[in-house]
Amino acid sequence: MKRLRLKAPSPALIVSVVALVAALGGTSYAAFSLPKNSVGTKQLKNKAVTKPKLANGLATTSNFTQSSPNQNIFGTPVTIGSSVQVTTTGTQRVFGSAAVHAVNGVSGVGFYLVCRILIDGSSGVNDTDYGAPAGGFTIVDAAVSPLASRLVTAGTHTVALQCFSVGGGGFARVVDAALGTWAVGQ
Repeated sequence: MKRLRLKAPSPALIVSVVALVAALGGTSYAAFSLPKNSVGTKQLKNKAVTKPKLANGLATTSNFTQSSPNQNIFGTPVTIGSSVQVTTTGTQRVFGSAAVHAVNGVSGVGFYLVCRILIDGSSGVNDTDYGAPAGGFTIVDAAVSPLASRLVTAGTHTVALQCFSVGGGGFARVVDAALGTWAVGQ
């Protein structure tokens, strides 16, 4: 019968455990040595808290659009609804999120609904859903929620939603769509 032998811990493991204990100990000391609600406006020096220090300088801006275009889409990407403009100050990360609802344009024919968000022309990842005909229904739903983000410099940025339809020899009809965008400061 084989015996299991335990290896001695490596020096790197020992050093990392000691560093972790020291770090946690310092945090614990600070947490337990200050009485609750002991730091307030009297303890803060004038101008010690500035706007850039609040929430790590977090500056946000947002915009959105919603449409019911009843727009037929085929194999070529087309812009759905209106583009959204978002203005940033300094370097910020712009996010775009959408929800798109489509139905099949030809009775009994399934389709792939493919949508993506573009930020200043750069495309995010495609989001795809398959709408398949079932049980004699002529309208079959497909819904996607693409998401994209991009680091940008100060200025006005355009966020757009593009969709296209693939498969089945048919087409899709976008019934409604919503596109939202926001920018978060660094």
